[in-house]
Amino acid sequence: MKSAGESMRGGRGVWWFALLGVLVLVDVGLIVAAVSSTQPRAQAEAGPIPTFSQEPGEAVATPSPSETPTPTASSPAVKGDDAPQVFLSAVNATEAWRATSGDCAGTPARVERTTDGGATWDAVTLPFDLRTVVALSAGSERTSVYGGVGGSCGLGYWSTFTTGEFWKEYPSDAIGVSYLDRATSTVVSAADVSPAPCDAPRRVLVQDATTMVVCDGLLETSGSAGWTPLSVPGVIDATPAAPGYLLALRDAQGCDGIAVATVATPLSDGDEPTRVGCVSGADGTVATAVTRVGDVVWLSSADRSWVSTDGGVTW
Repeated sequence: MKSAGESMRGGRGVWWFALLGVLVLVDVGLIVAAVSSTQPRAQAEAGPIPTFSQEPGEAVATPSPSETPTPTASSPAVKGDDAPQVFLSAVNATEAWRATSGDCAGTPARVERTTDGGATWDAVTLPFDLRTVVALSAGSERTSVYGGVGGSCGLGYWSTFTTGEFWKEYPSDAIGVSYLDRATSTVVSAADVSPAPCDAPRRVLVQDATTMVVCDGLLETSGSAGWTPLSVPGVIDATPAAPGYLLALRDAQGCDGIAVATVATPLSDGDEPTRVGCVSGADGTVATAVTRVGDVVWLSSADRSWVSTDGGVTW
């Protein structure tokens, strides 16, 4: 008879063999699975690429290109009441000053000076807070600017005798300065203050005690009977040129820029300006200024400048 210990040892031997057999079967199964996973599979059909929307549940369509309108030659110029006014005053053929009208509550006025015929313009640093400009006068000895200053934007007349290095205010010199008050659409002159004769006045000029306002395609002159209109198609600016005025005209026939013409005074209905020259490439649809000193004529359009030394014939 086997002892209890021998019986237990014999039973344990049987269980060990059984457990070893199970482990062998498991290893074989794992090997088979590993081998089968390396076999090439048939490639499945690719599914749709997912799309993403900016809003949950809402697809965003690709915008189609829109047509760009082609500008035409009849495109209107910027109205005087919408665009900043440009002031230009020349000293000679190489030196000139210019300024933008600015805004009391928005973009302030900018004053610039050139000494190389307009090839480059340098910003003039001012010791006062100039917000607006209503008049500009440049000379070889003195240059003056009249405009709104400071938070109150009250008008001040400032001058420099050192080409912009030092400035001083001269309140009494403002008396008699003619200008256009665009905020109230009034014409201020030494004689009186009157409503502007048109909806979009561009410039106020005084010559021989006569005040002239440049409007869009129209010249208005003051007289005892009020304002007298003279239709001048395309006129965008003017400057005194005794015994009349030198005009800048856009959309003039035969000129691929801004035409320069003269008109004699006194102005009367039916007068036709006399063509002098053409500033080829000048843009008449933006703020433009023309000025004259002797036979030297300057024209500024946007950021470009042109100079003529023969009265506007060639540029």
